[in-house]
Amino acid sequence: MKFVKVITVLLVLIVAFTFCSCGKVDHNYGVKSEEEVVESVKTKTDDENKITSLDNKMSKFFDISLFDEENYSKIYLGKKFEIKAVYDGTQFILPTKIDVLEASGWSLAEGSDYNKNSLIYAKETVELIFVNQNGSKLIALFYNPLNTSVRFSECSIVKIRISNGYIKNAHSYSQFNICGVTNTSVITDVVQILGTPSHFYKKTENSYYFDYFIEESDRRNKIRLYIDLNNDAVTAVEFSNYKI
Repeated sequence: MKFVKVITVLLVLIVAFTFCSCGKVDHNYGVKSEEEVVESVKTKTDDENKITSLDNKMSKFFDISLFDEENYSKIYLGKKFEIKAVYDGTQFILPTKIDVLEASGWSLAEGSDYNKNSLIYAKETVELIFVNQNGSKLIALFYNPLNTSVRFSECSIVKIRISNGYIKNAHSYSQFNICGVTNTSVITDVVQILGTPSHFYKKTENSYYFDYFIEESDRRNKIRLYIDLNNDAVTAVEFSNYKI
């Protein structure tokens, strides 16, 4: 009886060993060949150095490999950056109010549908034209972040846009200086002064704008410069600050 038990145990072990050893272990499973490793490294290197922006003109002015296909880069002026803006002798600090503009000699252009006692509705923005005694113009953007309507006199101005008439008539224009960028700045001047933009956008074949974001958390706060490639000039400038 004991002999039969021994024989039975031996048969079980032989069968188990047969099933366990029916396939040879492949020590190379999941391990790339030398050719695959080389190709992988080559592909990774190519991707890291690939220019992702689809633009073919801005590479003359800055490194567009820093941008994605929508021409955004992770470049910011920094949350401590201050926008210093002077236009026709007036210094602008945003956000501001209509009373501050009026005290500096600016008033609503004739024919405006609004006055300082008009209402601006909840969550609305309105652009209004202001002029001074020299005939200079600017466009101010009023923004009401509240859930109720307020009067324009109580509403903050968060953005100002200034058009540059220098390239059309060098003898009849109002001077501006936005963080060192002036009416006479050419494109290379802009890049030298403010650096590579955070974003650039092609409006037409030779018309672009550059965005310089203050920080990533709120891209509304920025300097935007409109560029004319044909004339190598700044045609307009906007600066904004929504931190009310």
